[in-house]
Amino acid sequence: MKRRPAWTVHASAGVMLAALLGVASATARAEAGWFESGDAMLRMDLQLLNDADVIRLPVNEWPIPRAAVSYAIDNAKVHFVTNAEVSAALGRVRAKLEPSAAWRLSASANAGQSGRLRDFDDVAREDGELGATASYRSDRFAAGLRVTAVSNPDDGEEFRLDGSHATVQLGNWLFSANALDRWWGPGHESSLILSSNARPMPTLMVARAAAKPFETPWLSWLGPWRLSFGISQMEQNRADIDAPLFMAWRVAAMPFKKIEVGLSRTAQFCGEQLPCNSQSIQDMLLGHDNKGKNVALEDEPGNQMAGFDIRWNSPIGNFPYAIYSQFIGEDVSAYVPVKYLKQFGLETWKPLSAGGLVQGYLEYATSECANKHGLVKDCAYNQGLFNVEGYRYRGRVIGYTTDRDAQTWTLGGTYTDSRGNLWTAKALDSRLAIHSDNDTRNTVAVEPTHYNSLELGWKGALFGEPVSIDLGYELYEPTVGARDSGPFGFVGWRHEFKP
Repeated sequence: MKRRPAWTVHASAGVMLAALLGVASATARAEAGWFESGDAMLRMDLQLLNDADVIRLPVNEWPIPRAAVSYAIDNAKVHFVTNAEVSAALGRVRAKLEPSAAWRLSASANAGQSGRLRDFDDVAREDGELGATASYRSDRFAAGLRVTAVSNPDDGEEFRLDGSHATVQLGNWLFSANALDRWWGPGHESSLILSSNARPMPTLMVARAAAKPFETPWLSWLGPWRLSFGISQMEQNRADIDAPLFMAWRVAAMPFKKIEVGLSRTAQFCGEQLPCNSQSIQDMLLGHDNKGKNVALEDEPGNQMAGFDIRWNSPIGNFPYAIYSQFIGEDVSAYVPVKYLKQFGLETWKPLSAGGLVQGYLEYATSECANKHGLVKDCAYNQGLFNVEGYRYRGRVIGYTTDRDAQTWTLGGTYTDSRGNLWTAKALDSRLAIHSDNDTRNTVAVEPTHYNSLELGWKGALFGEPVSIDLGYELYEPTVGARDSGPFGFVGWRHEFKP
């Protein structure tokens, strides 16, 4: 049974106290709203500006507040802009922050065939999608209504409001009701605790707007920091616990200019078959979830995960590279996380004289639980109370895209030119459901399976219209059952109506 690490209790209290102290600091320029998960170009630009010491902004959590980006750019150290690509990245980010019409209306269309796995910037979820978005933004308030009609949906929902939100800024805090994709961690392929693999849940969220350092010398050493806390509603009819709530909080900081550290915690609790009152919520927050020890069997509050991630730019030497990792615990022993899921990655990049940038990365992740005694089979993303659909939403795991008991290697590369065109290439090798024997809870593979894929992509503009193209080929070889292979990919188009 999964236990939440005790250190997250004290971390939670410390973070909330720090948040209250942070209200007293000077407010930044008001800039309500979000930059959404999936914007690979913006993610690369912000990371490049961080690595060049032009800005200091934690960027391993998405969506990212517009106010956070505005504050970082307003305080940019432009004397560190020493090459054409850094200058181009700064220009693109500034262009995204330029004032626009208060009301905006856009339409989009995506068509193709989805692959088995999803990464940060996949174009679409279903084979055919038609969407329309109406949005409004002022200094203190932003809202967007996105309606999407899809064909042959896996979950049966042909009309969706994914991507919609209403957000207000009060002081340096954002209060938001939304259905936005979230991505927590530095990985390119996925996140072990919270990724955009599953559809977004309806969420009430509070988040720090600008990632300003503390003014007090006692805490200023933390550097720029972000915090978010959200409560989401999961689906009504599940095979284990119906209509549970999903809590997610994260704090990230840059105590040194080359290091970003994040602490994350999630929980599934309440629901129709579980107690949901002040006492059960208190038990969940305080870690009273060891049934038979600090809580009665019938009062066990739910399922929790916690962990940390780090990205370190050029730890040895001054070469253009970074290492990153993520560790997420599924259990606890002696008040520290155990049964870890792990991710490791290496990035490198090369600015070009014409203003382009070439980037490459190698990433490894395992969703096998491991402790000091070795591997623990059938552990990740399932728990005693949530023992069928588990840590999944509408048929897809909330964490790593391969679901549990998988090992995945990803080799990827990108090229960005000075005009903002983005070319991508990725090769993936994964061993899925390694320890499975007809595990019907696994959403990707029921039996041990070898999976390979090769994917190419381009994002840019044709005739002034944003266009995205992803094309790939995948090979799926289970130990039991038929071998499957074939192409996948999407073509996406978006049009914004001018006022």
